[in-house]
Amino acid sequence: MSTDRDPVLQSLFVIARQDCTEDEFTKQVISRIDNLRRRALIGWIAAGLVSAALAVLLTEPVLYTVNLATQILPRSLLDVDDHILARVLAPMNSIAGLVALGLLGLRLAWKKIFRR
Repeated sequence: MSTDRDPVLQSLFVIARQDCTEDEFTKQVISRIDNLRRRALIGWIAAGLVSAALAVLLTEPVLYTVNLATQILPRSLLDVDDHILARVLAPMNSIAGLVALGLLGLRLAWKKIFRR
C-alpha cells in the first residue's frame, strides 16, 4: 500500500477533530435554519407577487378568449329543419361537440401510445 494520503481527505479529518461546544453547534444550526426559512419566505413572496402581476396583466385577454369561446362553441354545424331531430343531434351538431370528440380521440391516442 502507498503511504500517500489525500490532502483533501486529511483536511476533512482535521476539521472533524476540532472541538465544538454544544452551544456553538446549536447556534450554527439554528442560524442556518433561520436563513433557509428567510429564503423560502422571500421566494414565496416573490412568486406571489409575480403571480398577482400576471393575473392582472392576463385578465382582459383571458376574459376576451372565454367570451369568444362561449359565442363560437354552441354554433350549429348543420341546419336541421326538424325540431325533434335538431334536439337529438344538438350535442354533436355543434363546434363544442366536434372539439369534445377531438379531445377524446387525442386522449385515446395518448393512452394507446403511452400505455405502460
